[in-house]
Amino acid sequence: MEKKGNQRPYLGVMFKCCKVYSRIYINKQQTAFVGWCPKCARQMRVNISPDGSTSQFFEMT
Repeated sequence: MEKKGNQRPYLGVMFKCCKVYSRIYINKQQTAFVGWCPKCARQMRVNISPDGSTSQFFEMT
């Protein structure tokens, strides 16, 4: 999870469906990172776990 200053936390995502990179941002409830492929609008949701993850980059297949 990347956060600089007052920016919202985000994850970097490679949408393999359309071979594009984008960011997905944390939702208002702060329970998940949610975003859509900028080309085909396929949704990606990454739930936030209490254990967390050290990864900041994900791939959507």
